[in-house]
Amino acid sequence: MDSIPVNLQDLKPEGFKEFLDSFDHVFSDCDGVIWTKGPLAGVGKFFSLMKKHGKTVNFVSNNSLRSKENYEDRFREAEIENGFDYLTIPSIAIAEYLKSVNFNKKVYSMSCTETNNVLKSYGIEFKEGPDVGADYYEDYLQYMKDDPEIGAVVMDCDFKVNLPKINKATTYLGRPDVHFLCGATDRHVYYAPGAKTLAPGVFTELVAEEANRRPVVLGKPGKAFGEFAMKRAGVTNPSRVLFIGDMIEQDVGLGRATGFKTLLVLTNTTKETMLAHKTIRPDFYAESLCSIVPLLEK
Repeated sequence: MDSIPVNLQDLKPEGFKEFLDSFDHVFSDCDGVIWTKGPLAGVGKFFSLMKKHGKTVNFVSNNSLRSKENYEDRFREAEIENGFDYLTIPSIAIAEYLKSVNFNKKVYSMSCTETNNVLKSYGIEFKEGPDVGADYYEDYLQYMKDDPEIGAVVMDCDFKVNLPKINKATTYLGRPDVHFLCGATDRHVYYAPGAKTLAPGVFTELVAEEANRRPVVLGKPGKAFGEFAMKRAGVTNPSRVLFIGDMIEQDVGLGRATGFKTLLVLTNTTKETMLAHKTIRPDFYAESLCSIVPLLEK
């Protein structure tokens, strides 16, 4: 088990200066860290002060569901200038990955509309669906026919997952040359402390098990996603990155996989839950970004 995380608010000035000197780049999650239904208090000031302390600021989210316009509006409301220009999300990572391997077939996409829009913008053709399956089990044989046009299965934030799609995906993945890529792996969506629902990540695990294949994870907590975010930001040394998040498995997990320092904000969890986690702990924690602002102003 890792050592006990450090509460930034307990640090004396010299200790906080040592914390600031330990990194050059800030990568931050968005949902639950910068905003919930609206922007959280003090977030714009936090990132502005980080820049004044000489840190570069970038954003990394698992949420491919939002459109560019929605992200831009949310960053603007949070008083973060040009935030979308410094944002990495799974849909972009997936499209860039396919381009990097000279992909020239079609994708079977179990993804949200915005991820499909990104694939389309990169000139990548895809097939999807069906959103509704047959009523009788014998009719499900139709969803187990291979399609030689498919060269990749992509799973990213599909909230309409069903048995026909799962059967299609596992059938295509029976061919070892078919790429298996996933974006967000989140098992749950958090709405408030103690309020959560299952998320599409559970179906990625199911397809992986049925197909006996492991996907390339181009979303948190995948190391490949962390390295892609570094490449986009022009960062070469992961040990000089501070990753800020509100989820232990996804955010702290990404930091651990990629070699980042990690800061957990307790907007969607508690100190007790953080300390009780069996395998992962952050390096630092704080109640929120707003709670750190006074320390940065000293």
